[in-house]
Amino acid sequence: MAPLPAPFICGPRCFKESTMDIQYHHALILAAALCLTASRTAQADCHGHDLFPALKSEAPAAYAAIETAASTMPFRHGKLFRLSRTGSEPSYLLATLHLSDPRITSFSPQLTTALTGSKIVVLESVETGDVLRDAIRNNHAAWRRATLARGNQRADKLLEKTDFEQLEALLVRKGLPKSLAREFKASALALLLDLPPCTVRGTKPYIDKLVANLAREKKIKTVGLESTIEQIEVLNGLPREIERDLLIAVLRRADSSENFVETEIARYTEGDIGVLLAWLQSTEPINGVVRAQIPPVFVDRLINLRNDRMRDRALPFLRRGGAFIAVGAVHLPGKNGLVSLFEKEGYRVDALE
Repeated sequence: MAPLPAPFICGPRCFKESTMDIQYHHALILAAALCLTASRTAQADCHGHDLFPALKSEAPAAYAAIETAASTMPFRHGKLFRLSRTGSEPSYLLATLHLSDPRITSFSPQLTTALTGSKIVVLESVETGDVLRDAIRNNHAAWRRATLARGNQRADKLLEKTDFEQLEALLVRKGLPKSLAREFKASALALLLDLPPCTVRGTKPYIDKLVANLAREKKIKTVGLESTIEQIEVLNGLPREIERDLLIAVLRRADSSENFVETEIARYTEGDIGVLLAWLQSTEPINGVVRAQIPPVFVDRLINLRNDRMRDRALPFLRRGGAFIAVGAVHLPGKNGLVSLFEKEGYRVDALE
């Protein structure tokens, strides 16, 4: 396998190719990509456009289905919520996008006050850099199981020849070795190929990182709700037909990846997180592009199953009070979203922004 450019792996000291176990190398590639996924920046050389106007005018039935799905979601609107219950200080829940676009990274005075007045800051994960690399080394077997394809799991066994060649070409366009197409599971490939290249060239911090930085500046303890391997393991054991459909969706969406980023930003800035989630789950996310839907089973695991785990791990912090919790926006709305789950635990929910 050709080594990746040093900046992709967070610097040349990350590993030495001559001494590294090749499977550890594979795991580190995915982990590095996930780090970049979490720090993606919509730069000036991103030229995406919001997909909603075309959906509304050219695919009204698809647009109506998205609106209908969003209209039934509890807590459709809102990015910052106060969670309160008698006997403890209020806590706060922030919806983030793992992006550093300047349109979404400015903190309001209300948000800043809530954050700096907290006793603890709780993020999805705090594994980055050396911590993440150590986690891979210490749990190598789990990373192999979660990332490497076996037998019929391999993409060349799932896809038609033309589609597989497109997958190899897409990896190369992303600056990755095309050999990964035969080596990684479909879920790992989907995570690797999620982003347009323009979103991983910047150095500005994303929202979650800004939260962590401010907490560190104010000497507020920061903890994570999940490990990176847990986030990937939730996708283990997908049926072959789901893995095939996932890869096909990745290929069909590839040419619109910058548009996806712009559409996410537009919905987030509007505060309509419910419609963002409904769109991500829709059968026709891109007008005129067939088989672009991410399989519902994949979305359910990536969002709903993790919501349950994040709820369980966040509750002790909420009970102590004074927590500031920041997680990806799509984890908040809906009957299975974190806001509803916390409300069911007896917390009063007030939308602040």
